[in-house]
Amino acid sequence: MLYHDIRGAFKYGLRKTFAPVALKYLTIEGADIARSSPYEAVNYYMLEKLLKRFRHLSPLTSIVDLGCGKGRVMVVAAHLGFKKLIGIDFAKELCEEANENMKKTKASINDIEWKIVCGHVLDYTIQPHDAVFFMFNPFVEEIVNTFLDRLDASCTQYPRETWFLYASPVHATALQKRGYETMYRHKIMNLEGMILCKR
Repeated sequence: MLYHDIRGAFKYGLRKTFAPVALKYLTIEGADIARSSPYEAVNYYMLEKLLKRFRHLSPLTSIVDLGCGKGRVMVVAAHLGFKKLIGIDFAKELCEEANENMKKTKASINDIEWKIVCGHVLDYTIQPHDAVFFMFNPFVEEIVNTFLDRLDASCTQYPRETWFLYASPVHATALQKRGYETMYRHKIMNLEGMILCKR
């Protein structure tokens, strides 16, 4: 896995996304950090597995990264054909680094649209076209369920199928209880990822 992280850092030009960061060292306003995970980037191996498989399952090319950190998912997704990318994170420093990483990516892939939303994921206004979401186990189950409540309401108003690309899927049952079907699952050593869809 270390090999894939080193390879990915050079392949995508991301040299500063590897080291974990405790939330207490970040500027976070109006959020309970006890209900969120520290910054840690998803491994490139699992990330590429999920994104590449999704490209075979669906023609959709937009993605929302819930807990985007420094933007690793968005950068790799842009290189793999995603055109509209939104990242959400509540830590100011992480959002700033994600912005810088996406500016560099935009310089080499100019047909992408991207936005970093600095705020709590539950304050994000889900858009009618938001249908693909990425998670790397960023929240406790309570927050996952509250977000799913809001997504269900959005889908009632604007019917559409929705997808979750979920690395380290600790709360996958929260999605399955709401009718999400597992379309793909990959597990190797201590890494696991799933793609789930609700039609």
